[in-house]
Amino acid sequence: MLLDMIISLGWGTISLTREKAEKMVDQLIARGEISREEAKNTINELVERGEKERNEVRKYMQDEANNVMLKYNIVTREDLLVLQQKVNILEQKYKDLEEKLTAMDSNG
Repeated sequence: MLLDMIISLGWGTISLTREKAEKMVDQLIARGEISREEAKNTINELVERGEKERNEVRKYMQDEANNVMLKYNIVTREDLLVLQQKVNILEQKYKDLEEKLTAMDSNG
């Protein structure tokens, strides 16, 4: 298939934009390697494949980052938010107890 030929020539699709795909396909047309009819489908397939590969790389990078965070016990923003909520609750309980003690001392 033409896409496999393009990729095997070292033209990875991960950074491929529609503009770059169109230029590549125009070069192939100029060299007589594909027809104009094939060009539109080839451009669309290249762009779709590039988007798919970018998404796969994003997912891989996110998974790897998560693995590193778990391995080295790195705290996430979500972890910090949960801890902050717990601290806020404890501060409120402390304040409530302090007010009750002050009221008890005043009454008695």
